[in-house]
Amino acid sequence: NVEDVQESVVVPATPFDNNRSKMWEKSFFDDDSLFGGSSESESDDLSDEQDANLPVPDDEEEDVEDHIQSVGEATEELTGLSIDSGVEAASAEDIDALLKELSISDDGAFSKGKDNVSTNPLELAKRHSQLAQESSRKSWADTRLLHIEDFDSYIANPAMSFPFTLDGFQQQAVARIERSESIFVAAHTSAGKTVCAEYAVALCRQHCTRAVYTSPIKALSNQKFRDFSVKFGAENVGLITGDMQVNADDSTVLIMTTEILRSMLYRGADMVRDIEWVIFDEVHYINDTERGVVWEEVIIMLPPYVNMIFLSATTPNTIDFSDWIGRTKRKPIHVIRTNYRPVPLSHNLWAGLKLHKIMEGKSGFLEKGYNEAAKALIPPSATKPGKDQKKQPSSSRATGSKQLAWQQQGSKQNWMSLVKFLDREGLTPSVIFSFSKKKCEEIAHMLRSLDLNTSVENSAVHAFTTQTVARLSPVDATLPQVLTVCEMVKRGIGVHHGGLLPILKEMVEILFSRNLIKVLFATETFAMGVNMPCRCVVFNSIRKHDGIQFRVLEPGEYTQMAGRAGRRGLDKVGTVIMCCFGEVPPPMPILKQMLTGSSTRLSSQFRLTYNMILNLLRVEDMSVEGMIKRSFSEFATQRALTANEYPKLLSRGVKTLAKLDEEFKEDARNRIGAEDLEDYFRVATRLKDLNGELLSYIMVSVGGDGGGALSPGRVVLVTAARKHGCVRAPAIILRPPMVAGSGLGRSSGGSSPRPAVCIVLLPESNIPSSDESANKASKPGTIGHVGARTHRNYAILEIEFDDILFVSSKKHKIDPAVVLKEDSVKVSGGLSSRLNALSAPVTRRDEFDAFAGMKPKGKSSDSSSLGKSASSAEEQAVEAIVGYLIEAEKREADSSLPVLDIGDCVKQGTDLLDFRQQCRNVSNLVMTLRGFSSHRHPNLEKYYSSLERKETLRSRVITLRHLLSNESLQLFPDFLQRKAVLLSSGYIDANETVCTKGRVACEVNTCEELIVTEMVFEGVLNDLDPAEVVAALSALVFQEKNSDDDFDTELPEQLVMCCRRMQTIAVNLGQLQKDHGLEVDPKDFCDSLLKFGLVHVVYEWALGVPFSSICDLTLVQEGSIVRCITRLDELCREVRNCARVVGNPTLYRKMEAASMAIKRDIVFASSLYVT
Repeated sequence: NVEDVQESVVVPATPFDNNRSKMWEKSFFDDDSLFGGSSESESDDLSDEQDANLPVPDDEEEDVEDHIQSVGEATEELTGLSIDSGVEAASAEDIDALLKELSISDDGAFSKGKDNVSTNPLELAKRHSQLAQESSRKSWADTRLLHIEDFDSYIANPAMSFPFTLDGFQQQAVARIERSESIFVAAHTSAGKTVCAEYAVALCRQHCTRAVYTSPIKALSNQKFRDFSVKFGAENVGLITGDMQVNADDSTVLIMTTEILRSMLYRGADMVRDIEWVIFDEVHYINDTERGVVWEEVIIMLPPYVNMIFLSATTPNTIDFSDWIGRTKRKPIHVIRTNYRPVPLSHNLWAGLKLHKIMEGKSGFLEKGYNEAAKALIPPSATKPGKDQKKQPSSSRATGSKQLAWQQQGSKQNWMSLVKFLDREGLTPSVIFSFSKKKCEEIAHMLRSLDLNTSVENSAVHAFTTQTVARLSPVDATLPQVLTVCEMVKRGIGVHHGGLLPILKEMVEILFSRNLIKVLFATETFAMGVNMPCRCVVFNSIRKHDGIQFRVLEPGEYTQMAGRAGRRGLDKVGTVIMCCFGEVPPPMPILKQMLTGSSTRLSSQFRLTYNMILNLLRVEDMSVEGMIKRSFSEFATQRALTANEYPKLLSRGVKTLAKLDEEFKEDARNRIGAEDLEDYFRVATRLKDLNGELLSYIMVSVGGDGGGALSPGRVVLVTAARKHGCVRAPAIILRPPMVAGSGLGRSSGGSSPRPAVCIVLLPESNIPSSDESANKASKPGTIGHVGARTHRNYAILEIEFDDILFVSSKKHKIDPAVVLKEDSVKVSGGLSSRLNALSAPVTRRDEFDAFAGMKPKGKSSDSSSLGKSASSAEEQAVEAIVGYLIEAEKREADSSLPVLDIGDCVKQGTDLLDFRQQCRNVSNLVMTLRGFSSHRHPNLEKYYSSLERKETLRSRVITLRHLLSNESLQLFPDFLQRKAVLLSSGYIDANETVCTKGRVACEVNTCEELIVTEMVFEGVLNDLDPAEVVAALSALVFQEKNSDDDFDTELPEQLVMCCRRMQTIAVNLGQLQKDHGLEVDPKDFCDSLLKFGLVHVVYEWALGVPFSSICDLTLVQEGSIVRCITRLDELCREVRNCARVVGNPTLYRKMEAASMAIKRDIVFASSLYVT
């Protein structure tokens, strides 16, 4: 069965090798850890085999943050950094090579290896993944299997034994747990993942340590408490929920929700010291938008000595998630995946009163069954020939009903037929999923004439319901919902949704598990939170409302619910049925995607909250920046940025930059006449950037040659020292640039621009290469060609916008086709070549003549004479152009080369005034530039080139340092804005010390902490009675949309005024956040956090009014009322703690009285699972 678990390498291992997880490769810790620093020795380049099985001392692992900080300090004091005598001076080629490695774009993204290609950090993560594969570097997610021939002999003294033979994945998991290794188990619903949790609990009992079992919802916590109590004994199992604690101090395993564990970690509870294992059940709940962040917080904050077990449904990115956990916790996570189902599923469509199979087990989609279902749904009248037969479809299409026919709901007759079929074919117990509480009730009431239980089963149900109702008061026992549900379950029919009273939900669950409820109508929460397998699962519809819109079920959602079908050991196959009550079944592509598509990926829902920020500012072990950096949302970026090579590159860049600074200072005495070189460089850089912006603007606005600014024959001054060795070199444009979307010159090859092609006059110090191979590679008239005319060298180059120092008004009449060959695109290659080939103007006959190049019959041509004349014309044209460039060089030496006013090239535009102002700035910068003595220095190219290399390196070092710092974190701006809100409101001081206000906010976890804190400090609750206090606070915990938000006239005026003040506080807080840059609308902020629909209901309840009477005050269902009041009790305790922090004994006693006022009767009836 091992082969069915996962396709992995099977490795031998010795049992009970508890130190194996610590014997991980040293190079792995150094290179891949979020905390690993870079080693300065060359031994880091050793292979994995050479470093294998070396223990990793903690003191040898330097935190990368400390490394970055030290590099940052060096960057800030580069000029004063002392250089070791062993550091040799770097050549220009070495510096250029380093710059290529440090190639960084302006937007903060960087690439490695290509100087002019930028990538973002997430793209870099892909490259990092490739590097990992190339170097055989391990991932923190270990998918290798242990070689287990005989499980019984492999673990000689197991902590517990099982009455059945373990599956392959269960054996692997138990063996890993026995070795104290953290695991991630991904398996289908009902595959038996709970075995892993049970063995970890048994191991803790053997070691006299503790285990914590976390669940996403309270209902699952209660059910696990019952199951574990039966297996391990009630004295060894504890439970902590929002409203109760059972055996919390002395138990071996403590069951709680993830939020409670988070609170314990923030408080530093003593119990945390005793924990050996934490089991995260239903970990795919991390995708929950509201609560998913809690899972990430807990995983990050757990102490390093705690081992973890993650139980999840199958997800496509299990490896990535486990890799993140491993990097965060600095320990391997052993991934155990299986697609094995103990009970295979059969998927069917219910159409024409029978089942049509569309998929079974691992087989593909069966189109035959789908087509049979479609035929069965065709009305009999449609198959009979008649006069109006052809008109019927067009009428149907006209109304638009044909498209939504498959979404129709079933009638009473449809449901009676289906349920009778399920009962007759032995497909009960069945769960019928309907994604509406109201629809569950409606369908159940349609079946009030059906009785699916035998007389013996009726007696058993009657006894259990009587026992359950006896826990309620006589008044509560007569509630309409209680009477309806009790009558319904006696007939073997039940409902299960969030609107039910909690005690009734538990009664239904227990009866269903005992097979005393044959058909259960439930919402999606039944599949997410309760482990109740059945024989058949029925979908009323495959569409649901996700809070925003109606949509088809995702494959992962469908798999989660359909997986409830099939009881291990009882059923050979689990039956899944999709109801088709319309004229057509659901579209085939939708069904195929839902049944065979990949399940939902685990995705980060990490976000910052004020409670998290304040709690982290109070603890010493973790900073807010550290929490963000270790979150799953930052995983891909941080894995790339903290790779060992990038801190090393930064260190090399800092050292080289310091050396260049020192050399530049030492060379200052040799730069006679160029003392103002650095000022000259700054002005020239600003001038080039400004010209680049203006030229890009006119090319996009005007198109073509930019209104004549960059037409052929135009003289420009080029400065590209490091790229081409040119500084203020005159050039003449041969071919204008092309920018995507630039009007007449619009590029058809993509969004990247095509540079201008110019013939550039090279400085007198430039000597052309005499290498024959170089000359062959760059033929005359092609891009890259370097030649000589009139004792001066020239080159044909592609010039970017930001390489143009300024554009001259001087223009010469030239024929570019003579100088620039059309086949130069083949020589230049790259992107510009492709753009040139796609959009270059056709100027030669053979471009469009199909017979070009063919000799006329009976005639001959003197090709040699034609070639000589063409060559002669080219030489004359080049010589003339070089003459123009020499003349321009002389005029610029005298500062008399006229500057073109680019503003004259644009006649209209929305921002024309700003554009013309920038054009005037160009003229001013040119005048400033000409005023420097360096502008006319004969060795300017040499000095400028070295300075440009140095400053480019400085820019890239600073950018890389930024990317490796906290400031590059995606949520860092949000953190700064929220911190500013806390500072301005008095929650923290200038030293980021949490003030009294902040300590009060830390006590609130149930709702928006800032609103509660402001209410406490403004004394909003001081003058209210306990009943009025809880009524006002209910607005913070009630979450459902309701139309009863208007205040009733029966409410006390003091309570209404309090609610108005709460609205004012919420709006002011929303405005404060908006003022600090957060995207918050004050009114929406208030409306989303304060819902007053149950204020009157809670007020009457706190006064002692019976539950049946308060239900008449609202349309909200009973279960929602109970859930609100239960959470309100938690909030009362939190506000009581707030009063203790601020020293308000009156409010403290008032909150205790308020809590006592609502804790009564059916709302706080004891759980059937617990007592």
